[in-house]
Amino acid sequence: MKSGSTSKKPGITALLSPEESNRFNKRVVRFIVTEATIGRLKKQIELNYPDLAIIRIQSHNVHLVNELYSSFPEVFFGDCIVEYRIDLEKIFDTEKYFSTDLDIFIGEENHFGELDQLVSEAFSNYENHYSHNPVLKEFDLIPVYQEWVRSSVTSEDKICLLFFSNEVLCGFFTAERSGSIFRGLLAGVAPQHQRSGVFRQIIRSVKSIFRENGATEIVTNVLLENLPVHKVLQNEGFLISNSFFTIHLNLRTSHSRPPSRRWAKTFKALTPSPTRRRSRLAETTENIY
Repeated sequence: MKSGSTSKKPGITALLSPEESNRFNKRVVRFIVTEATIGRLKKQIELNYPDLAIIRIQSHNVHLVNELYSSFPEVFFGDCIVEYRIDLEKIFDTEKYFSTDLDIFIGEENHFGELDQLVSEAFSNYENHYSHNPVLKEFDLIPVYQEWVRSSVTSEDKICLLFFSNEVLCGFFTAERSGSIFRGLLAGVAPQHQRSGVFRQIIRSVKSIFRENGATEIVTNVLLENLPVHKVLQNEGFLISNSFFTIHLNLRTSHSRPPSRRWAKTFKALTPSPTRRRSRLAETTENIY
């Protein structure tokens, strides 16, 4: 998925999220943190003046999570996601041929109606990091997931595989392609087909189809608590490569344009250590999920 960077320092990338900003009527900025001190992270948050900061931190930096709780009044633990990878060049030739009873198609716009219905059913009780932020709890996220799946059908760098059982859509798998690496974005199985082996057939089919289309590696993320998916991926040769915490900061700054002194005063009141004003950075208009 494409994203626009408002600022980037070693170990910290700040990404303005226009889609989420419009959805929640807040300035939403995402921060991807690989290595940083709490002081540097706080300065980056100040530079990007978010109403809502969504921070993804590699789990070995758990000390930063503790320090965020100590530094801000409204901090919420969103989720923990586990990243899996599979090297198709290493394992593909050693796997036996498998057959599937499912019919497989590339998603097209004429499938939107069926896809919308399946997404609505598959994600009706799904909880992600938004669900654990009280400010966002009342938002209906089903249209968001439907939008993501539709975008995988219409985007040139993405693919949506549809899986039918007896001519009824029972599952889908979406991915984004970057060179020879395919990154799984979203997958779903109809409730009546869950825990029946359909997801395993989907994963096996994905490995084969992506390999035939030039993939050397597949990367995908799974929520820590989604144990059935972990089991399938591990049985199908995927290995854990990383894990991340998602943290929300509600900064309660309401504005229609990027503030300067007023926002700096607000930030200073929220944090125990003083900060210096810096020049604002340009915003972007690209999507980030």
